[in-house]
Amino acid sequence: MQKNEKLTNKTDGKSRQALLKQEINPKYLPNLMHNLPGMAYRCMNDSKWSMLFISEGSVDITGFHARDLLHNAKVSYGELIYPADRELVVKAVAEAVSRNTQFQVEYRIIDINNEIHWVWERGNAVYDKHHNPVYLEGFISDITARRKAEEDMKLAAKNLAELNATKDRFFSLLAHDLQNPVYAIISLSEFVAENFSNFGRAEVEDALLQMHNAARGIYTLLENLLDWARLQSGQIVCQREFVSLVKAVNYALDHYRKAAMQKGIELEFVYEQDAMVETDLKLLSSILRNLISNGIKYSYPKSKVSVRMQKQPDWIELCVVDRGLGISRRHLPKLFKLDNDLHQYGTANESGSGLGLILVENFARLMGAEVSVESKLNNGSKFYLRIPGKI
Repeated sequence: MQKNEKLTNKTDGKSRQALLKQEINPKYLPNLMHNLPGMAYRCMNDSKWSMLFISEGSVDITGFHARDLLHNAKVSYGELIYPADRELVVKAVAEAVSRNTQFQVEYRIIDINNEIHWVWERGNAVYDKHHNPVYLEGFISDITARRKAEEDMKLAAKNLAELNATKDRFFSLLAHDLQNPVYAIISLSEFVAENFSNFGRAEVEDALLQMHNAARGIYTLLENLLDWARLQSGQIVCQREFVSLVKAVNYALDHYRKAAMQKGIELEFVYEQDAMVETDLKLLSSILRNLISNGIKYSYPKSKVSVRMQKQPDWIELCVVDRGLGISRRHLPKLFKLDNDLHQYGTANESGSGLGLILVENFARLMGAEVSVESKLNNGSKFYLRIPGKI
């Protein structure tokens, strides 16, 4: 019985050895290489990385078969490396070879279809008996998906930081715009209450008018605030209808005639004939009100705010012109953005954060229109709204 067990053990040992030899048989190497999620290689240590061996994983990464890359038959691997990354790869390999260490580098390649892939490579040099680097051996894998995920995460983090900055900026602007009119109402009402018996009718009317203007400023701000909130939550969509521009402009001008009269400012509308455009009336009205309101706010008393309408072959141009404070050149590029640093009071000390202009730019984009500005400090401003529409 013991003899049979020894015989069985001996036989099993031989079988295991035979199986092990079979498992490491070189004839299985191509199948092993074929299943690698990347490509293995051996190449010359030259400028082209002339391939002496490369696995078929090269097809998935480069689009070229191994036979196309071997001995640079159709193209050398060095030519596939993205031009801007070649110096990086050469430097990383050269430093590792000089120190007799393993190199590891990430770079881009251009595949057979001219598409860019990110790859990760790890390898080392093979030296001759005189310690001269003759070959390079290594492994290359496609990391495009990973790099894209990393870029997406970076972009998301950047967007989040911008959103936080926008939120902080927004609250700062809101507090800035609310402070003056609220303080005006509180101080004026308190002053009138304490001195009412000493006031004449004209003085009371003047105080009430100032409080009315302050309250109207708060209302305009809240109106813009609600529009901004709806815009940020995606609740505002462009609902197109055919709109008479003459009616739309006149309606916006009528909305501010009283405010203009109190400041001694003339409102003017210059046009040759009406134009019908297919657009969103609510968005257009908001844009016109904000531009006209700004024109009045920053115009000098006894001056004029004009709205001019001109027809072009592919669009209708509305231009709101004031003869007021104007805007310095350095503020113009960011005038329609929340991160602008322009804090400019009106000619009657009206506060202004620029939120209205931010809405103007966003609403114009929703309508498929364009808004731009020309201005010079102390020489007034021209705001242009170009609405697509054939004559």
